[in-house]
Amino acid sequence: MHNSKKQWIFLMILISSSVITFAVNQFIKTVYDLNIYEYIKYSQDFSTEETEYLDEKGVLYYCTDNNAPPFSFQDKYTGRYKGFILDYVSALSIELNTQIEFVPKIWEEAVQSVVSGESDMIELFKSKEREEYLSFTKSIYKLRAIVITRSDNNEITNISDINGHKIAIEAGDYAASYTANNMPDAEIITTVDYLEAINKLLRGEVDAIIGDEPIIIYFMGDLSIEDKINILSEPLYELDICIGVTKSKPELVNILNKAILDLKKSDFAPKIQQKWFGLSTPVHKDRLNAQVMFLLIIVLLFLAAIAGWISIWTYFLKKQVKKRTIELTKSKNDLQLTFDALSDFLIVLDKYGRIEYINKSFTDMLHKNKYDLIGCSYNNIPLLDTIDIKLINKVSETVFNGRHYNYYITVLESEKNRLLISIEDNTNEIISRTQLLQQNKMIAVGQLASGLAHEIRNPLGIIRNYSYVLKSRMPYRDELMDKALTSIESAVLRASKMVENLLNFSRKNDDIKCIPLKKTINDIIALEKESITAKNVNVTVICDDSIEFYTRLESLTHIILNLLSNGIDAVSYGGTITISCSTCRNYLYIIFKDDGQGIEKHNLEHIFNPFFTTKNVGNGTGLGLFIVYNELSKINGEISVESRAGEGTEFKLKFKLEEK
Repeated sequence: MHNSKKQWIFLMILISSSVITFAVNQFIKTVYDLNIYEYIKYSQDFSTEETEYLDEKGVLYYCTDNNAPPFSFQDKYTGRYKGFILDYVSALSIELNTQIEFVPKIWEEAVQSVVSGESDMIELFKSKEREEYLSFTKSIYKLRAIVITRSDNNEITNISDINGHKIAIEAGDYAASYTANNMPDAEIITTVDYLEAINKLLRGEVDAIIGDEPIIIYFMGDLSIEDKINILSEPLYELDICIGVTKSKPELVNILNKAILDLKKSDFAPKIQQKWFGLSTPVHKDRLNAQVMFLLIIVLLFLAAIAGWISIWTYFLKKQVKKRTIELTKSKNDLQLTFDALSDFLIVLDKYGRIEYINKSFTDMLHKNKYDLIGCSYNNIPLLDTIDIKLINKVSETVFNGRHYNYYITVLESEKNRLLISIEDNTNEIISRTQLLQQNKMIAVGQLASGLAHEIRNPLGIIRNYSYVLKSRMPYRDELMDKALTSIESAVLRASKMVENLLNFSRKNDDIKCIPLKKTINDIIALEKESITAKNVNVTVICDDSIEFYTRLESLTHIILNLLSNGIDAVSYGGTITISCSTCRNYLYIIFKDDGQGIEKHNLEHIFNPFFTTKNVGNGTGLGLFIVYNELSKINGEISVESRAGEGTEFKLKFKLEEK
């Protein structure tokens, strides 16, 4: 973050510097026709070499057009040469601290004089053709070329009409090459000077004149021919006038550029322009307009800088917000992960009772997608529709799909109108508690049975012994006596067997051993004799005496006892229960079938759930078949059920037979 901030500050400084440099460069370009580098270069004092060069020259010769008013011309009253360019070059002489002499010539000869090196310099348009034999300084002013025709000429009304007509141009003027290149169908008639060209136009020898605007306008006024001449509204071109120097004197260009810049800084050209009022366009840039533009650029730059800093601030603010958002999102995701990792069901409701958040445990239990539940009203969601959300800060209980749940509702402190519901499935705890009670009960029963068995066995032994004595000491017995003794022996035998079964049932033994299946089933049936007799139930066991089964006797006893008990409860008075055993392909099958009332189809999937019962309250715990299912899992057994309401029920047990 710190490095990024430094980079952005550096970037803004770089951008600001670039914009300032651009603004300053534009100002210098507008005012002086130079870039920053050139401005700095030409603002330096003359070097030693440059001063020595000027001293060696002593006099510089400036060649100029002898008849190009108001730039250079001979005063008809005094005979002296004067004009804008002469005043400018005089000022240039002062800046150079060097004498400059004027050499007036016909324009074409003036140009050739500088090219040959006879003269040192001349002002003229810069062109590629002229750059082949002349070196040029920076611009000293701008000049426009215009087209004039006779006022009675209706054939030439714009620049494109020049083609196909005779055009008068001063010999050696840049306008000649420009016209030849851009209007090849025009016939160029060269003249010695502008005055000859104007006379040819007035006599009808040419159709138009192309020349420098100030010179043409000066002659029109001087000759009083404004009413005879028409000026096309569109100028032909507007270009920079520079000072041309012969190629053999390149060092003079740099010297002249320094002097030209000094004159521009002092606004010399605009001042003498006021003197030579014949110019229709400024020969130098308006410094006031340039300053206004510069100030405008500075203001825009200042506003851009403010906008830039605001952008930086906004960027870093957004970045900080983004960072905080990422942190909050991460924190929220971490919280959601913790939320989802809890086994308890957690639900957050808004003030309208709609779900806002929900954890994975709850959605997994419902087998639904989280996003399908969010936004739904709690009373339309299974399990939640069984709770009372008015029970705040109180542990409450509810039952759903045969399972028991504790729930606790709290009001979130951050927002008083939101509720957090925590739901815990405590079914297994209740089962464990119930099983523990049952185990304790069975232990107590076992202890009682063991004690009773010993107490009962002694009297039974006495009865059996004395019955034997009576039998042996009474050789002459009547029929009634024999029947009585036989009944006593039979009763003692049944009682002894009952005591033995009770002892076997009460003993806890997890050992796997081989058990005779039919005998074991009959022994368990004997334990339910009272219930069987009370309902006159016909219990039939179909099992081969040879079937033996390696298993845990205690688990098998619980399974058969609970299935038998359920069957007795299901059948009507005088009903039938059939227990059939068979083996097939190393599997043992035990089928319990009754002709009772059957089980409704919608209840079949719930019968092995803990606490599920269709019996009246107080007549069952709902744990019988749950115990059967759990005990079967301990001995690797399987169970299936088929039932139809009113037709009875069939439970099928399946065990893998293994030899030990």
